Amino acid sequence: MAEADGRPDWFWELAIAANAVVKGLLGSLGQSGHICASVDPRAGEVDTAAGWAATLERLVELAAPAVQAGDVVVVADKVVAAGLQRVGPRRVLSDPDPKTVPADRMPELASRWTGELGFEVTPQHLLLADELGTDRSTLGTDDPNGRAAEIAAAVADRAGLAVDAIISDTDTGLDTRTPLIGTVTLGATPIGATAGVNLYEAMRCAVAAEFARGHVKRVPVVVCRPAQRRAGRPGVGRPRDYAGFLAAAREPGLAHA
Repeated sequence: MAEADGRPDWFWELAIAANAVVKGLLGSLGQSGHICASVDPRAGEVDTAAGWAATLERLVELAAPAVQAGDVVVVADKVVAAGLQRVGPRRVLSDPDPKTVPADRMPELASRWTGELGFEVTPQHLLLADELGTDRSTLGTDDPNGRAAEIAAAVADRAGLAVDAIISDTDTGLDTRTPLIGTVTLGATPIGATAGVNLYEAMRCAVAAEFARGHVKRVPVVVCRPAQRRAGRPGVGRPRDYAGFLAAAREPGLAHA
């Protein structure tokens, strides 16, 4: 299908994803605007083995002192999944490696792990699987939109300010040509978010957080600060109107049009 100006939808998907990467990188350097003018990485340990309630409390402890009204709190999927005890053996990553499995075989593999682990595992969760220590792996957040809403509400409770929350991951689904949220993402993917950000804005924040978080800095939470023109946007902190993963097909658009 072509848009009114003659450009096909795939053109805009690629353009939006590419622009989100560039603007996200600039945001991580404090040189951008819009939804992420700058970032504040919140380093600290999180004892995910203590369960979700304790994990959530620790995430709030890290984020709340830094937030201002309208900020966007970005949390790594791996931390949320581990806190939810969505954990399996390391062989989840090698028996076989989900990133090497064709899309049409992923439902069967997901069903196998669901039976073995005793909690729901979907193809999307398998693509999010990541190392946890030397002998275990995480299997993705169960309900990313719902958990993002929990995080936003808990931070707002502590700080007394409305904020948005995003759960993000480094994966994009491109390894198996199955985009995690139904549209192209580059560098990082927002898999869940509250209602104050659209998909393009969520992509920008996810990428900015990824650059700020790095691989070994032990930064589970990144606070993204918007430019003033986007700080008072509608819907900040409110739950999205559907559960599960962000899904391009369920959004009115990728950006503002």
